[in-house]
Amino acid sequence: MDKIICLGKNYLEHAHEMREETPDKPVLFIKPPSVLIEPKENGSVLLPWGRGAIHHECEVVFKLYKKNIIGLGLGLDLTLRDLQKTLKEKGHPWEISKTFKNSAIVTPIKGLRDFPKDWQDTPFSLRINGELRQEGCLSQARMKADEIIHYINEFFPLQDGDLVFTGTPKGVGPLQVGDVVELTYGPISHSFRLVDLG
Repeated sequence: MDKIICLGKNYLEHAHEMREETPDKPVLFIKPPSVLIEPKENGSVLLPWGRGAIHHECEVVFKLYKKNIIGLGLGLDLTLRDLQKTLKEKGHPWEISKTFKNSAIVTPIKGLRDFPKDWQDTPFSLRINGELRQEGCLSQARMKADEIIHYINEFFPLQDGDLVFTGTPKGVGPLQVGDVVELTYGPISHSFRLVDLG
């Protein structure tokens, strides 16, 4: 894997809840592989709570090979929201609010054959301590699978193994130390606990 490519504002309701203007096309940004973590089932994820509010953004994740989707997962694109807000207000790039340790959490990737044929219409969800926080399906997004790959390919050289975070529906919000996170999507059901990085 060379990189993690992320789409921002691919779901209109999320853009509205952030009270931000909606661009003509989703925003693109990159996370380095060094921030990726695939937690074990019922494992733990360390996060830097002392750096301010950490918000969850639940997203369908593609794994690519020769510019084709070969696998799917569910991920959390984590954001240091206070830092991002400050950077945006100053007109500065806000990538550093997205690129801290373990800020790209991904379930084990499963092959397309493991999902229903209508996987873009298959619901995905995020629960925190058993409470539903986010839910949606990729068919609700502005750009669907083929459009996403074509769009990214206009700007970034795609490499085998690259991961794509496809954007988040409404419902983003803060995480807390000790939260139990459950990600569910088709054949995927994966839980882990958030702990303090120290």
